[in-house]
Amino acid sequence: MGTEAERQDTRKAMAYDLCNIIDEDPAQQTYTKDEIKKLIKVYVTTADQK
Repeated sequence: MGTEAERQDTRKAMAYDLCNIIDEDPAQQTYTKDEIKKLIKVYVTTADQK
C-alpha cells in the first residue's frame, strides 16, 4: 500500500480521467445516475488492463 500522498494522487487522477471521459461526447449534456455508475464501473474494471 502506498503513502497517503500517493493515494490522494491516485484519487485525483481517477477523478480527472472520469471528467475527461464524460467530456468526450459533447452532444451528451446530461447523465443519469445509472450512466455515471456504468462509466465508473467500466473505468475501474479496465484501468488495470494494459
